[in-house]
Amino acid sequence: MKILDRYIGRTVLSHTLVVMLVLLSMYFFSTLVDELDYVGQGRYTTLVALQYGLMLLPRQAYELFPMVALLGGMLGLGTLASSNELTVIRAAGVSVRRIMLAVMKMALLLMLAVALIGEMAAPRLEQLARVVRAQALSQNVSLNVKEGLWARDGDTYINIRRLLPGGLAHDVSLYIFDTGLRLQEMVRAKEAVYRDGGWVLRKAARSRIDAAGVQSSRVEEQRWNTSLTPEVINVAALPPDKLAIWELTGYVGYTRDNNLDASVYELALWTRLLAPLATGGMMLLAVPFIFGSLRSVGIGLRITVGGLLGIGFYLFNGVFGRIALVYDLSPMLSAVIPTLMVYALWWGLMRRVQ
Repeated sequence: MKILDRYIGRTVLSHTLVVMLVLLSMYFFSTLVDELDYVGQGRYTTLVALQYGLMLLPRQAYELFPMVALLGGMLGLGTLASSNELTVIRAAGVSVRRIMLAVMKMALLLMLAVALIGEMAAPRLEQLARVVRAQALSQNVSLNVKEGLWARDGDTYINIRRLLPGGLAHDVSLYIFDTGLRLQEMVRAKEAVYRDGGWVLRKAARSRIDAAGVQSSRVEEQRWNTSLTPEVINVAALPPDKLAIWELTGYVGYTRDNNLDASVYELALWTRLLAPLATGGMMLLAVPFIFGSLRSVGIGLRITVGGLLGIGFYLFNGVFGRIALVYDLSPMLSAVIPTLMVYALWWGLMRRVQ
């Protein structure tokens, strides 16, 4: 049985990797074509566009994997069915459940690998890609994202510890230098909000340094005029669905502690937690299709059906989550329902497999 498991697993793996390669190639070239419109602006070159597209590939692989798992499973098992190998395996007394177990063993390994990519590599690379792109397009602002957002605007160095959508920043520090790179003033604000074309620092503590020493003061609000707009800051502030699980957990706690609406982050967190289960369900769907209604059809129809199911799940998952936010439904329930529907479809189809 171990030999059979390895053989089925290798077949499913090879077809899954081919599907992933094809889809990532399509997404990469689509991204590259869009980015070529910006070549020539600032320091943005074709090489930067290529670098930007490549750094987005781990994120795209993670998001595409449920669809890839379904297509890879259908094509792998479909190849075995077309060559009558599945018929021989069944004739040898191997049940459909045993074949499904062999598929799921490979699916678990793939889910683990993709989860590591999605949680470890993808968020960091996407954030870095956005920063690299912004640096190349803008000549006035320099960015990096170590220990929060660090930015430079002229002689002012800015550190923002927490970034939230909608032009809101928390724990903001400004370090203002003179032309001789001597520190002149420090400003630390609890939060900053973008309003009327500029930033307003709230609950700010100022420390001005001159020949007489350090002069400290506190103000409830202070105007801060800078070329660092929310659009530039949002380069480093990834949307909730792009963050890693531990980052989402921290944001949920932070928003709750500050009496802010955490539903967007909770929905993204539950969606990420349930992503492996959704992927497993998509690969399980390949089994009843191959042993049921699609066992005698060509590869083209299998790809079409698998693609439609994968795209349908992707769209329904996204649309249902946004509808749930509008009607204030439970984020956990909003993330669970699409996954449950995949398993319900699999269970219904399996009952028809002889």
